Amino acid sequence: MLEWINALSNPQRVLAVYGATMPTLENVHIHEVCVDREGPTLRMRFDLSKIPTNPPQKWRRDGLDVVQLEIAFGGVSEIAIQQFSTDPVCDLKIQKDGSVYFSGESDSVRLAGVASTATVLRISAYANS
Repeated sequence: MLEWINALSNPQRVLAVYGATMPTLENVHIHEVCVDREGPTLRMRFDLSKIPTNPPQKWRRDGLDVVQLEIAFGGVSEIAIQQFSTDPVCDLKIQKDGSVYFSGESDSVRLAGVASTATVLRISAYANS
């Protein structure tokens, strides 16, 4: 279930925060999906459903309890967004088999695509208040 980490071109950023206890992409809350003609690239920003077992000191000190990832899918060759709501929560799938395949499906969102790469642009945290 964690093949998504192997699909990333730079998994080190996620590994550094989560260590051996990697999160799944189940029940992620998507905040943003942006498509850019350069690449072409699809950028997706979403909350993970699990906080690290041993979060960075700053996150603990500041009471940050939601981890957010921003991933860029580069060299996009296919995109389909068939449904997207104001509260898009889904199980996200990212896997690499030559190309990178990504998809998310639930009652609130249905999207899929094919790209050449998947790169973590940012991993951050915020307080859910």
